[in-house]
Amino acid sequence: MQEMAQDILANLTLAALTLLSSYALYYIRKATAKVSAEAAKIKNDDQRALAQAAVARLDDVATKTVKTIEQTTAKELRRAVKNGQASKEELASLAKQAYSEIVRTMEPQYLDALKVTLGDLDKYITATIEAKVLELKQNAAISEALELREG
Repeated sequence: MQEMAQDILANLTLAALTLLSSYALYYIRKATAKVSAEAAKIKNDDQRALAQAAVARLDDVATKTVKTIEQTTAKELRRAVKNGQASKEELASLAKQAYSEIVRTMEPQYLDALKVTLGDLDKYITATIEAKVLELKQNAAISEALELREG
């Protein structure tokens, strides 16, 4: 009976996580499509190509930066916050660290192209970081649910 309840709970958790992941991916794709559409409006082919390359580069840099911070700092810091050994402000500072690392890593011409295309570059980079963190958390939760189900 307890095993059946665990299976049901694992299945419900997996279904909820799948649904949340679908929504998150939908909004990430929607935002990417919006940026690509804005880039497509640019009349100059060279500028358009640069803007599209900048969006792709930002996505890549953000993914790698968030994964690196997650592996080196975030996981342990979340545990420390949960146990009362660290403050939430320390955890929030990781987003600022990610932002700084992304801006430092991005080539200046890409940053300029994004500013021209998007207008509010800071807001877009921050939203990209948040989307990458959410994506990473959801993938980890799905993996955990699958392990529970198989175990």
